[in-house]
Amino acid sequence: MAWLGAAVLFLMLCGLLSLLLPSPPPTRWRRRVQGLTAWAHGRFRRRPVPLPDPFDTLRLQTRLGTLSTKIRRVEATPHVYAKAHRLMALEAAYDDLLDEACRLAGVPDPDAKQPEEKRWQEEQELASRGWSW
Repeated sequence: MAWLGAAVLFLMLCGLLSLLLPSPPPTRWRRRVQGLTAWAHGRFRRRPVPLPDPFDTLRLQTRLGTLSTKIRRVEATPHVYAKAHRLMALEAAYDDLLDEACRLAGVPDPDAKQPEEKRWQEEQELASRGWSW
């Protein structure tokens, strides 16, 4: 048991000496190997996937609610100047926000051909994941 303590003490002293004493510059082949390993480590290492910010989700839900309110208001008002253009612009913005929300929530892209079907599918998927607006 004493030999184990002596070995640990010896290794600790060697580590301290290597930190305190100046080391010679690395050789050419060692620099090349270090460069290659650093490149391979940066190339093949897994990068952590950042978690979505809950405030971004909240901001997006608020914007979706605001846009849906504006769409309902324009649809309900009988005499609005350039009603069709306003509705097209609001629906395009709403669809873009729905796409962004689906990316945040991890919803796969729906296979619908019509924009109304796609919008409905995205809204259902987001609602099933707990989103509300």
